[in-house]
Amino acid sequence: MMNLPDEKLQYYGQWSGNPRGRKEDVSHCRYKVFPTTGFPITYQCNRKRGYGYKGWFCKQHAKQYPVDYKE
Repeated sequence: MMNLPDEKLQYYGQWSGNPRGRKEDVSHCRYKVFPTTGFPITYQCNRKRGYGYKGWFCKQHAKQYPVDYKE
């Protein structure tokens, strides 16, 4: 298991060409996904949230962050 994301909004897709990245869409899962091909810039999972720790994750990624997760 990994550490929990910060309480504040996450940023995705940050790199030297786009240092600010894209702000988190609060209707989608918070998990940072790496593409399978191309340049490895993270993006936000595009599934609906509502599961796991504080309801931040989709059903698939909630397995890594259960509701009762403690660091």
